[in-house]
Amino acid sequence: MCWRGSVRPTPARQTVLFRNGFLTEASASNVFIVRDGVILGPPKDNQILPGITYDAAFELARGGGLAVEVRPISRDEALAADEMWLSSSTKEVLAVTTVDGKSFAGGSPGPVFRKMYELFQASKSRSSQ
Repeated sequence: MCWRGSVRPTPARQTVLFRNGFLTEASASNVFIVRDGVILGPPKDNQILPGITYDAAFELARGGGLAVEVRPISRDEALAADEMWLSSSTKEVLAVTTVDGKSFAGGSPGPVFRKMYELFQASKSRSSQ
């Protein structure tokens, strides 16, 4: 399954991994979904990349007043998500707008992603001062 998302001028293409029917990670990123305004991420275990951006995303989300939950996410739930995005040190957060060549979640970044993107940018501005 390929996931493609773009917030910046250059689109990103990554493979999202499901193990035993549950979302784990992308080829070089962590994956988050949004359902009913809640950011969901798979639990950190031996199945996912223990990225520092994974932790930063949850910390920023909580600090920004967004609801978060860590729990197993089924393939069906991931594909029915309101939003999906990737995170990594090089991407920060990147909205998924295309899945297998088809528009996903309306084909544009959603409101929770936009808030997360703002939170990442604000965090970078604070740390560079």
